[in-house]
Amino acid sequence: MESAQLERLLNRLVWASRRHHAALESLDEETANRQADVIARIAAGILGGGEAGEEGLVTLTRNPDPVVAGMAAVYLLPRKPEEALMALRRVAREAGLIGFRARCAIDRWEKGEWG
Repeated sequence: MESAQLERLLNRLVWASRRHHAALESLDEETANRQADVIARIAAGILGGGEAGEEGLVTLTRNPDPVVAGMAAVYLLPRKPEEALMALRRVAREAGLIGFRARCAIDRWEKGEWG
């Protein structure tokens, strides 16, 4: 995958993650579900880029926006659990829905219920 193409996908993931979170916060189920589908497709494209895609997601797990870091971590979890869990634990300290969702993801992973 070309670097420019990967960069576009990573930027789209940032945008879609923020839209998804905003929809969840406003209880807009239709938009949240639509954005979840978009995110899944974008993440598949990123991860289809192999190691470069994985490293792109690792970079997003360090994003100061917990919405972006958490979403990147969720998709990175099966491939790079150490990096993903570090990000999810940071996001889990956040108040509100974002922290709750990160704690749930960690719990599911630790119980072997992921995927």
